[in-house]
Amino acid sequence: MKNLVQSIKELVFSQKCSVCGIVVNNYYICDKCYRKLRKMATLKQYENFYYVFFYDRDIKNIITDFKLKNRKNMAKELATLIRNPLNELIEKEKIDFVIPIPISKKRKNERGFNQVELLLEECKIEYITTERIKETKHMFEILTNKGREKNISGAFGVVGNLKLDNKRVLIVDDIITTGSTIYEMERTLKKVFKNIQITVFSVAISRNFNLK
Repeated sequence: MKNLVQSIKELVFSQKCSVCGIVVNNYYICDKCYRKLRKMATLKQYENFYYVFFYDRDIKNIITDFKLKNRKNMAKELATLIRNPLNELIEKEKIDFVIPIPISKKRKNERGFNQVELLLEECKIEYITTERIKETKHMFEILTNKGREKNISGAFGVVGNLKLDNKRVLIVDDIITTGSTIYEMERTLKKVFKNIQITVFSVAISRNFNLK
C-alpha cells in the first residue's frame, strides 16, 4: 500500500526537468542542471544591453516552458538565477525606475501572468508599468527584422502620471533576439520624456544579436 501511495504521489506531483528531461519533484529544473546554470549566471554586458545568459537550447527550453506550458512557479527558480546580477546592475547604473515589457491583455488572460513582472516580483524589485496598446503576433512567428519592426511598431503606450524626465530607467525583458521590442519601447519613452537615460536587461540574449 505504501508503495502504491508513493507511486500515485510521483505520478501526480512529478514533472520533467526543462533542461535535461529527467523526472523531478516539486521543481522544474533538476539539481545538476541548476548548478550548471548557477555557474553561468553572471551579469554580462554589450554596450547598454545587459543579460545573464545566451539564448541557447537550455535557456530556450526553460523560458518556453515557463511562458507557454503553465509553469508559473518556475519564476521562483529563474529568479534565484537572475536576482544577484539584476540587483548588481541596478546599483551599478543607479537606476531610478524599472519598467518590464508589457504584454497585451489578451495574452495575459491566456497565459495568466506577465512573465517579466512575475520575475521582478520574485526578485523583490519594484517596478512601474506601461501598456501594450496594440495586439501583436508572437515574434518567433516572424522571420525577418523588418517584419518584426512592423509587428511591434506603435505597440506601447505610457499610462498614468509617470515622471521620467532626467531619470535613469531600466527596461526589462525575458528574451532579446533582434531587439525590435526594446527599440520600440525606447522610442515610445523618448517621445514622452526629456533626457531619459535607458538601460536594458534581459534574462537571455541571442548570440546573433546586433545593435543598430
